[in-house]
Amino acid sequence: MKTHPRSRKESLSGFSFFTGGLLSILVQAIVLREALFGRHQAELASGIVLAAWIIGSGLGAAAGGRTSRHKLYWMAGIIILPFLGLLQVAASRTGILPLAITVLPAGFVAGIVFIQPYAFDRPGRIYALEALGAAAGGSIFVLLSPYLLAGEMLAISILISIIGLLSCRSIVPGLILAVILFVLQLFSIPVGFSRRLGTMAFSNYENVQVYPSPYGEVVTASRTGQYVVFRSGLLSATWPSLESAEETVTVPLAASLPSTVLYIGSSPEEAGLISSWPTVNRCVTVIPDRTLAKVIEYPGEIRIGDGRHYLTGDVFLYDLIIVSVGQPLTLLSNRYYTTQFMKLLAGRLAPEGMTAVHLPGGINRLHPLEAELAHSIMLASESCFRWNRIIPVSGLMLMAGNGPEPSFEGVVLAERMDSLSVSGVYVNSGSLPYDLSEFRTASFNSQITSADAETNTDLHPEGFRIAHELWDFRMDEVGKTDLTIPAAGLFILIMIAAAVLSGKPLTSLGVAAAGFTGLSVEVIALVSIQAATGYSWVLVGAVTGIFMTGGALGAFWTDKGILKDPAWIIALSGIAALFCAVTLHIYSIGLCDGFFLTLCLLLGTFICGVSSGGIFPFAVKVLGNGSSGKIGLLDLAEHGGSAAASLLMPLVLFPLLGAVKALLIATAWVAIWTVVLRRR
Repeated sequence: MKTHPRSRKESLSGFSFFTGGLLSILVQAIVLREALFGRHQAELASGIVLAAWIIGSGLGAAAGGRTSRHKLYWMAGIIILPFLGLLQVAASRTGILPLAITVLPAGFVAGIVFIQPYAFDRPGRIYALEALGAAAGGSIFVLLSPYLLAGEMLAISILISIIGLLSCRSIVPGLILAVILFVLQLFSIPVGFSRRLGTMAFSNYENVQVYPSPYGEVVTASRTGQYVVFRSGLLSATWPSLESAEETVTVPLAASLPSTVLYIGSSPEEAGLISSWPTVNRCVTVIPDRTLAKVIEYPGEIRIGDGRHYLTGDVFLYDLIIVSVGQPLTLLSNRYYTTQFMKLLAGRLAPEGMTAVHLPGGINRLHPLEAELAHSIMLASESCFRWNRIIPVSGLMLMAGNGPEPSFEGVVLAERMDSLSVSGVYVNSGSLPYDLSEFRTASFNSQITSADAETNTDLHPEGFRIAHELWDFRMDEVGKTDLTIPAAGLFILIMIAAAVLSGKPLTSLGVAAAGFTGLSVEVIALVSIQAATGYSWVLVGAVTGIFMTGGALGAFWTDKGILKDPAWIIALSGIAALFCAVTLHIYSIGLCDGFFLTLCLLLGTFICGVSSGGIFPFAVKVLGNGSSGKIGLLDLAEHGGSAAASLLMPLVLFPLLGAVKALLIATAWVAIWTVVLRRR
């Protein structure tokens, strides 16, 4: 429908446009990170969250574009959005509803907020200001999320809503919302919100406490004298658990008789056993999160941060490095089972030193997926170590080194423990001859080496894929219908339908192609930065913010007539995707490190933002600046393509083909549309 000039009282200011973008991205970043709680921190689930948010936003823009009361709907949207964020976080923590359903309403309202300003100003200026606001929202998330609980972050989003209301001279609603926020803060409800959710999510435990962390909230609890620590819903440490601690560290210690040990893990008991071993003079424990150091007392020398990053900066050589970080169910943990990590381990071992990497495995026989996972990780270590082998202790343990291979015979290790006067409760000279008998070791080795597997790497995480298949089997989720591809197909149909209804299908589909490729780069950047550095969930707001900063610049250039050719504007996203694919390949062959990769991926994300921000206002002019209904359909077409990319890239193409090939597919897709638009 056509819009008309409005009085100053009825209009929205440029600062209102900025505030709407800021609020939307801040809530989106909170939802994106906190939704991982319900998926045990499995990062590829971000594809589900993004797709639901994006398609909801597109539908909201299409619906909101048909109203004539633009200011009223904008005001209602910024009031409702923070409270929908609260509901989404609560739903994801409790598991009441599927993840996508909980995200969709918030995305829908964000779309309503996005479309309303197009009734009041030039499209290039509107998009630029909303994108700048989004960049600011991402920055606020990066700065504050490591120190605030989810409830406190959402309280800040309510404060931004108040500022937005005041910016458009809606004094009374703003004051009412300010009173509500004051009452919430007076009774400590934002903090209590997160703590109450923690109590509900861990209702089987007692003394539940919740702490902020860069990786999502940390929960500590106890039950019948057993203490546990969860990070983003995933078990990080438990004690007392002497049996598993002894099984993890005793054999590596007895086999290597080390003087210096590096332990990468979260178990205080494992660190304590290493520190107290008779031959150990120095034990360094690297724990992944500063919050863990506040809630757990670790013995020995403590270092806080990413274990891989510590290896790159430390020049000390260790006799033994023990890695005990759980199964590779997340890209964050899978990073400790890849070829890239094995190279770092080899570089920090003394000439006769060895490493021990804890793997999942059955007590008496391996599930075929456990054998495949072990073989994949064993292959990852072969190019880095002169010898390697997997022994059946604590599930499985990969042992590797570049010096002489020590004996792992149970009888030999039992005699060594007796000579050191070391006797564990569960692992001792009486148990080792059976646990590491020649027959038992050979049986496990036969199962592992006969399993068909590919090498596990950062950017083609074979171990991550297998671990999730194994998790689905154990959780009895094998055979359940996977709706990823059908949902992506539905989003593509929505994209096509919206493009046709807009009246300019080729232009709209060109915008959608840029959206598809831009989101492909953004999502692959998120998962690749996580796999290479471990820090993408700290920087999730930054990745989105950088994309939107590029969007603001692209919209400004289009508004000023600097970007004129739609085919070349769209081609920018393909060039960026190709650049990122080349950089990923260079990283995979070891010619650059994770820091350089991150910079290049962020640059590619920025360029994709320029493309998306430049082509959208250009297409708005083609459709007719005054038709907010058509602009809503254009936005729905773009979001349909983006939602399809959000599902296909992290959930299908990245696990199966790896990051490089996934981005080459996105590059080819945008190249097709560049040619189509050039020949019009």
